[in-house]
Amino acid sequence: MEVDAPRSQDLAKIMADRWAQYDELAQKNREELDKYWSQQIGESTTVVTTQSTEVGAAEMTLTELRRTVQSLEIDLDSMRNTKISLENSLRKVEASYALQMEQLSGILLHLESELAQTWAEGQGQAQECEALLNIKVKLETEIATYLLLLEDGEDFSLGDALDSSKSMQAIQKTTTHRIVDGKVVSETNDTKVLRH
Repeated sequence: MEVDAPRSQDLAKIMADRWAQYDELAQKNREELDKYWSQQIGESTTVVTTQSTEVGAAEMTLTELRRTVQSLEIDLDSMRNTKISLENSLRKVEASYALQMEQLSGILLHLESELAQTWAEGQGQAQECEALLNIKVKLETEIATYLLLLEDGEDFSLGDALDSSKSMQAIQKTTTHRIVDGKVVSETNDTKVLRH
């Protein structure tokens, strides 16, 4: 009878070798997986770190932009308030100017009215003076005629006295002033020879 003992030892050795190979392969696979996942984790960590940095920078930029916007809004509100204040000041100045112009226009109209009245009174007084001067000339002529009658003792008729009075002359002088803004800007002298 034959014993197969050596064959069973070979099988055990083969199985042991196989397990050793599997263990070695499993260890190798674990190391490769560890290395792979370590690499992936490292790359992911790098990406996450980079993205975190970029996100942080973006958040800082966003914060700065928000501050800039707030500052610009404050400046805009200040400018609006300044604009409103200037518009109010302008309206007050315009109202004051309009009131002053109205007052000055009233004063000017009053002065023009007074000037026209004074001019009319002056013209009336000039006409009265001219009339009085004419009367004076006539009276002087008549007086001169009567004096001649008294001195010569001659007989003169009333017609002769009237004829002699017509030959008498008088000189009338008229001065005209031109007034602008209450000041005399020109003066005109007019001389007339009056016959009576």
